[in-house]
Amino acid sequence: MDAAGFKKLVTKHFAPKIRELGWKGSGFHFRKVEDNHIVKVFGFQGAWYGGSVCCETAIHFDFIPDLAQDNVDVNKITYASCLIRKRLSPKGDGDYHWNFRDSEADNIESINQIWESFEKHGTKFYNSFMDFPKPFDKIKVKDLKKRDYRLIKNCFISNMIEFAWILKEINLKIGKYNIAQEFADYGLDEANKWAKEMAKNNRGKIDQEYIRIYEDKFKITSP
Repeated sequence: MDAAGFKKLVTKHFAPKIRELGWKGSGFHFRKVEDNHIVKVFGFQGAWYGGSVCCETAIHFDFIPDLAQDNVDVNKITYASCLIRKRLSPKGDGDYHWNFRDSEADNIESINQIWESFEKHGTKFYNSFMDFPKPFDKIKVKDLKKRDYRLIKNCFISNMIEFAWILKEINLKIGKYNIAQEFADYGLDEANKWAKEMAKNNRGKIDQEYIRIYEDKFKITSP
């Protein structure tokens, strides 16, 4: 079976279950907008080499654009637009891929296992953010400087510059303007450091457009 065939089985055996919980979506992409500004996102991701899928649990926010700085449509957002995400697995941690099988029954069994993992471990991930602005309102700049920082257990943040931007926006949202400025200063400083690092592979030339993008992202106007 290929990805197209597996998607048809997801539509039949997974989508109705997640929709019963108030989620919307189709195919390999689902989302649920909560009243506390959290957008829950779930998706199936096909392996680049084919033959399997992994699944992503993720969150974003209804008051900030996605990572590409486009105006996010919360009814269309996918895990690819989310920085805060965690790979789903039957044991709750680590990378995991469900291989496509020859028989339909075996593939349905895989989809049922994905659903069980979603209920057991995916729900736990999403519940970590249901008291928004917790845990974000407790994070300080010094936390981002720690090696291998984890937002929650086994949730690794891959880009601290973008995370600083998200924390700036969250703190602006909850009225903590001084903290927002601290994250803005940290994020822009890190962006400049990274631009200088990249310049080593570009004959010392700093990418000014890269700097401009982050100057715009971290700009704070008076409240």
